[in-house]
Amino acid sequence: KAVVSTQSTGGKTHTYRISDRICNQHKGHIVTYNTREEYLWIEQNVMTKNTWYWVGIFCSVPSGTDPRNFYTPSGEDMRKIQMKLNVQTAQDINERLQPCVRSHKGHNSWRWRWDSQGCHEGNRAVCEIPIE
Repeated sequence: KAVVSTQSTGGKTHTYRISDRICNQHKGHIVTYNTREEYLWIEQNVMTKNTWYWVGIFCSVPSGTDPRNFYTPSGEDMRKIQMKLNVQTAQDINERLQPCVRSHKGHNSWRWRWDSQGCHEGNRAVCEIPIE
């Protein structure tokens, strides 16, 4: 797989939906980090600004802060990912009001503690694209 910043398409921040659409145009999706090592590599090599980035998470059923219950657009199993990633969320993630999460590049307090969002805010994103 390859990772590409959506900012290569003009440097703007986008809503979750627009960011995901940009990734989909390249046959990818917003990246879901599988390990801490993967996140750190992407942070150092792909993320260009010290700011918020969408994480490839979309909702939690039941509502809560346990990443094992989160859903990914790619269908990856968060129960397995959470064992290696070991992240927390600052607020509940749910399927209606705050279904999206973001992490902050270069900010130790937010790197492993995700912030929940309503998905309509503008943030940067990194796309995960399969190499053909």
